[in-house]
Amino acid sequence: MGLSTWVLNRITWFYVGFVFVSFALLLWLFISGYLTIYTGLPLPYFMLYTTGNVAITALVTMIVILGLYVYLGIVLIRSGFSRGYVPIGFVASIIIGMVLILTGQFVAAVVFLIIALVLQIGSYAVLTSIATNKVSMYMWLIGALLILAAAILTMINRLLVNYIEAVIQSLSILACTVEVWSIMGKRDRIR
Repeated sequence: MGLSTWVLNRITWFYVGFVFVSFALLLWLFISGYLTIYTGLPLPYFMLYTTGNVAITALVTMIVILGLYVYLGIVLIRSGFSRGYVPIGFVASIIIGMVLILTGQFVAAVVFLIIALVLQIGSYAVLTSIATNKVSMYMWLIGALLILAAAILTMINRLLVNYIEAVIQSLSILACTVEVWSIMGKRDRIR
């Protein structure tokens, strides 16, 4: 069963939002880190590369990204794809895991965050299955495999995980960009 034009139009908003949020986060981290560490410029507080600012930025980014995953799941479910429950399950398990951490129930939180990891790989598999372009399909697939590799490497060497996470985020941005380009090209051919 292929994706209808309605679904493609709605999923385009997921891709655009994902690229915008991910790129804005990376740009803020780069600019604020560079300006704070390497220059003596007086900066407004929100531009300082401090632990509090990084934590707030990460929290806002996580909320927006989780919202985008919920949006993706709802669009897929409304169009008859039951695989839309995977991104929604991913978001639910992240939220439950975070709440359990805040309440001090760490063992239960670890269980839910492991479930979230599996569902994140599943969400990438869903994105692979709905990809309209082979390049982005392979990028999502490689991203899913790299998430699995990062989980395994966490036990061996934490430094490598940071590089793998950066590659995963870069592949996600590129895959979303290729998808939007592909969908917009298909839309223009229909007209």
